[in-house]
Parts: sequence; structure tokens; C-alpha cells
Amino acid sequence: KHRGKVATMLRNFCRGFATAKKEKIAMIGSGNFGTALVRLLGRNAKRHEVFDDEVRMYVYEEQVDGKNLTEIINTKHVNVKYLPEGPLPPNVVAVPDLAKAAEGATMIVFCTPHQFLKPMIKTVKPVLGPNYKALSAVKGIDFDDNGIVLISDLIRKELGCDTSILMGANVANEMATDSFCETTIGYSDATNGELFKLAFHDPAFNVGLVNDTVGVELCGALK
Repeated sequence: KHRGKVATMLRNFCRGFATAKKEKIAMIGSGNFGTALVRLLGRNAKRHEVFDDEVRMYVYEEQVDGKNLTEIINTKHVNVKYLPEGPLPPNVVAVPDLAKAAEGATMIVFCTPHQFLKPMIKTVKPVLGPNYKALSAVKGIDFDDNGIVLISDLIRKELGCDTSILMGANVANEMATDSFCETTIGYSDATNGELFKLAFHDPAFNVGLVNDTVGVELCGALK
């Protein structure tokens, strides 16, 4: 009887795991650092069953040698303009429409100049998936009439979700060639911190976790 119950429990667990909604990742930004990061996201989306295989990257459309940059990325699997030395996994898909890039995403990573964040967030917020969470890889800090504004606070306020932060002395060109690098993810929600670590951690990219988004962000901005 006990074996039968255990077998039933295992079957139900496996069935639930197989049908569970997978985390869908979107990268907002396609400069050299964003492209270096999305290489890791693409790899780990294929490695770990918790993630949907496809990783979408928003790319501001521009022409390179008479062709759309998104077309080149999706056929040659390399961002020839911003990180030509870093081949991209085939499951990374370049999308020129911001809303379509973010549609259904449950994990959204921002790696774009901070002055564009507010209008971008207004575009992506209505199309995100359930229980979404964010991570900022945006360098620097902002200011308003009251003083310093942390980018993670801006995202947290405008998007209305838990927001982690990724900072480190990371050089995109070194990441592109899989030279060993280390980075830190600051988190306030431990579950989301672990999830983002799983999304970025790689044998050549060691991710540490710190329960302090403010400290990590300020250290990254001031380094």
C-alpha cells in the first residue's frame, strides 16, 4: 500500500512538473553588455527545465550593410554591430518590437540607458506574464529634485514588481570569449535571487548572491 501511495505521489509530482508554466525570459537591450548577458541567458534556458527555451532580446532596429540588424542576428546568431566576437545561442531571438519582445515574459532583464527606462516600462508592463519579476543590469544612477534615484527603485516603482540588481567588474568583450568573470546579484526576495542566479550562472561567469540591492547597486555605480 505504501509503495502504491509513493508511486502515485511521484507520478503526480512529475505530471505537475511537466505541465508547470516555465519561466519565460526577455532581455531589454542589445548593446555589448546586454548581448554578453543574453548569451548566458540563452545557454541556461536550454540547460534548466525551469526556463522556456526561447529567450527574446529587444533590439532597436538599424541597418548594417543594407540589412536589418535583427535579421542578421537571427540568421548568423551574432550581434555583428555590438559584440561580433560573441556567438549567440540559436534560442536567442532578436525582436525589433518592444512589446512583442516582452510579451508573456515572467523574468525581464533591463540593460539599456536609464533615460529610456520609463517609456519602455510603460510599453512592456501590460504584456508581461503572470508573477513577473525584474532584474536591472543598468549602469549608473539617476537624480530628481529629491536627490539620488536608484535604477532598481525606478523599475520597482514603475513596473510594480520585485527587482533584483546585477553588478560586477565585467567587461563584455571578455564575457564574449568566455574569459572567467564574476558578478553579484543583489536581491530582496530570496526565491527570485536564486532564480536569476540560475539564469546567469555559468562555468565562466560566477554569480554571487547578496541580500542587499541598494549596496550592490551603489557599489556598481561608484566603482
